[in-house]
Amino acid sequence: MTIQRLKDLLASGEFHHATYRNFGTLWEGLWIYKRYAGLRGFVPVGSFPKDSPFLKEAESLVGGRGISVGSYGQG
Repeated sequence: MTIQRLKDLLASGEFHHATYRNFGTLWEGLWIYKRYAGLRGFVPVGSFPKDSPFLKEAESLVGGRGISVGSYGQG
């Protein structure tokens, strides 16, 4: 995932939500989801790993638009 791709999702209205996974998994970081007609209404499209130099900017872009903490409350 790139910052530009995230900006494009936000501008197009395709962005659905972001999930911050921080519960000791291999997938720690900020995951980005887009709208999708099937499968619960959204699908993952990429992430910003916890050590990404772009994580803070990504958090800033999606802040206030829907960030959850992990899957089913498990982070």
